[in-house]
This record gives sequence, structure tokens and C-alpha cells, in this order.
Amino acid sequence: MFTIRPATTADVDAIVRHRCEMYRAMGCTDEKALDGVADNCRPYFQSAIADGNYRAWMAVVADGRIVGGGGVGLIAWPGNPRDPLCRRAIILNMYVEPEFRRRGIARALMQTMVDWCRKEGLVTVDLHASHEGRPLYESMGFRPTNEMRLTL
Repeated sequence: MFTIRPATTADVDAIVRHRCEMYRAMGCTDEKALDGVADNCRPYFQSAIADGNYRAWMAVVADGRIVGGGGVGLIAWPGNPRDPLCRRAIILNMYVEPEFRRRGIARALMQTMVDWCRKEGLVTVDLHASHEGRPLYESMGFRPTNEMRLTL
């Protein structure tokens, strides 16, 4: 059994750990790069949680262990005809510890985040899907878009 609760700045270490584990699960084996991710993103999460630009939720089991989490980053963005709000939402750091997968935790976290976005009046929410996460996201209505990227 698990519960979902809002994250606070006290959860930053768990959020950073999940971010690094997420990248490991997607095949990143460069430990030096992962250490850099941890060092560089810790101040962001500390600040963004405190100022409300990052809302996160943690999955916690009965003994108090955090076994999963995810969050919504809010980005200032000019409105467009389909979305007049001047902010975008992106789901970040969706991660569940391997031994707790296939128990509905990821779906519960995702539903919590999507519900929060709806309540906030957001029109869309984006995410970057790992191969393993794609079936869950598609089952919840997420679809690929036409965005492109140039790596510099």
C-alpha cells in the first residue's frame, strides 16, 4: 500500500536521487555526468519548490520510505490561440523504484499531476517519455507532438 503526498523542500534530496536514477534507467552510465546533474539541479528544485514553479508529489509506503515521485515544472511562455495562458507545464522526474513498479504507483502519481494541472486551468501538459513509460502515458491520453530539437 502507498500514499501520494505533496513534496516540500525537505524532499529535494529524494527528488534529485530520483532524477539521477531516472537517467540511469534510460541508459546513462556516465557517473561523472550524473554527479553533475545532482549538483546542478539541487538548487533549482530547492528554489522552484519554494516559489511554486515546481510542484511535486511523492509516493510513500507504510514505513515512510519514498518509493516514487514526479513533478510539474511551470515555465513562463507566451499564449497562443489554443492556449491563452502565459505558462506551460511539463512533467519531470517521473520515477518509481524498480521493486515497487507494476503496483499502480506511476499511474497514481501521473493522475495526481494531471488533475493538478486541470485544477490550475492549464490547457496542455508535456513530458518526455522513456520507452518504459510510454505505454502508461499513451493510456492516459498523451500523444506525440511535432516538436523538434537541435542539439548544440
